[in-house]
Amino acid sequence: MNAVRKILSEPLVQFLFLGGVVFGVYSVMDSSPPAANKRLIEVGGGQFAQMVETFSKTWQRPPTQAELKGLIDSYVKEEVFYREGQKMGLDQNDTVFRRRMQQKMEFLLEPSVEELTPKPGELESYLKAHAEDYRLPPQFAFRQVFFKSDRTGDKGETAAALALATLKADAAMSGSSLGDTTLLPLRMDLTSADLIAARFDEGFVKELSSAPTGQWFGPMRSQYGSHLVLVEEAITGGAPSLDDIKAAVQLDWESGRRKEVADRRYTEMKRQYEVKVLIPTDVTASPVETSGVQ
Repeated sequence: MNAVRKILSEPLVQFLFLGGVVFGVYSVMDSSPPAANKRLIEVGGGQFAQMVETFSKTWQRPPTQAELKGLIDSYVKEEVFYREGQKMGLDQNDTVFRRRMQQKMEFLLEPSVEELTPKPGELESYLKAHAEDYRLPPQFAFRQVFFKSDRTGDKGETAAALALATLKADAAMSGSSLGDTTLLPLRMDLTSADLIAARFDEGFVKELSSAPTGQWFGPMRSQYGSHLVLVEEAITGGAPSLDDIKAAVQLDWESGRRKEVADRRYTEMKRQYEVKVLIPTDVTASPVETSGVQ
C-alpha cells in the first residue's frame, strides 16, 4: 500500500494521469468529424452518373455491364496513382500538374449564364464603342477590259478611249476582244474594296468608287495599265445596323464579358496573397512594369 502511495505521489505519474484525464474529456466533448479514411476509394453516385453520362454522350448509347466495370476500374486506377503520387510529392513543382490545376481554376472562374446574358441596351452600347471593328468596306461586282501602257506606237489610254466608244455604241459587246491579254480577272463577282485593291491597286479602287453602275466607264489607271470598267453592282460600305450583325456582336460581347468576370475574380483571389519577386543580381533583363508586385 505504501508502495502504491509512493508511486502515486511521483510528479511524473501525476502528470501522466492528469494528461490522460484531459485527453479523455476532450475525446468525449470533441464534436468534429472523424478524419477521412485515406485508404478508402469510394465511387459514389456523382462519379457513377458522370461516367455513364460521358460514355453515353460519346457513343450515343449507355455502357454495357462490362464497359461500366472498365470505367470504374479506370477511375480507381487513376485515383490510386493520384494518391500515391501525392504521397511521393510528385504534384510538387510539376509544370504539367500546375497548368492543369490552373485550367481547372480558370474553368471555375467562368461566369454564369446570367452574367453572360446582355441587359437591354448593352449590345447597342458595345457596338457604338467598337463601331470601327464592324465597319464594312465598299463592295463591287464589275467587268474590265485591259490595255497595256507600253503598246508600240500607241498609248494604252488612247486605245482604251477608242474601245470605250465602240462599247458604248454596242451595249451587247463583252469587250474581251478589244483589250490586251492579261492575267487579271476579266470579271469579279461582288468583292470588297480591300481585296480589289490587292489585285489592282488603291488608285484603281478610288476611281472604281466614282464609276456609274450599268455602263462602261474609263479609261482608269492601275499599276498595270489602263482599264475600261463596267460596274454591275456596288454596295456602299459603312457601319451596319445591330440587327444585321447581332450574332457577331453578341459573341464578341460575351468574350469580353467572360474575360472581365474572370479577371475580376482572379484579382479578388490574388489579394489574399503577398507577391514578392526576387531577381538574382547576375540576371539582366529589360525594364518591366511591376505594378501590383512587391
